[in-house]
Amino acid sequence: MKLAMARLILTAALFLGWLGYLSYLVVCRPHTPGGLLGAFEGRPLTLARPQFLVSTLDIVAEVSGDKGEKVIVQEVLFPKANPPVQPGEEIYVENIDRCRPLSDPLAKEVNPPPDYLGPGRYLLPLQPLGANEPRRFEVVPTPPSPGFPTTQGVHSGPPRIYPATEEMLAEYREIAKP
Repeated sequence: MKLAMARLILTAALFLGWLGYLSYLVVCRPHTPGGLLGAFEGRPLTLARPQFLVSTLDIVAEVSGDKGEKVIVQEVLFPKANPPVQPGEEIYVENIDRCRPLSDPLAKEVNPPPDYLGPGRYLLPLQPLGANEPRRFEVVPTPPSPGFPTTQGVHSGPPRIYPATEEMLAEYREIAKP
């Protein structure tokens, strides 16, 4: 009987440890700026990997202005060899003001807040607007992927930008670019 009780106590301790670990992951997950803890304030935040797989230029930039119209490159993450821009250069990014997450069908808010919340460092997945304009880019829209809800006639999601926090940059480094 003592062996059965020891197994029960061990199983209960492992189960409680597992629940504690899951709670830790929920509380410490990345979240949008402005929230103290991801589980209680702010929106959960993760990179859209398909968006970075199709982007041709990934940068960390200082974005400022009312609509994010002033973009100064701080670091070029991809491509490492012969990047089209250099750190310190100012570029034009067309659609920063349209970057926002999809609305959650279960949430009360229909229009989620925009990704650009004001001046700061952001991680930008970009593509050039044209070959004739070397300093003009746009944020890559989120391409269709499994589990991605597409609407009638729309085959890509909204463009997204991300705060350049240590968590987001670590998550970016896990993406294997082709």
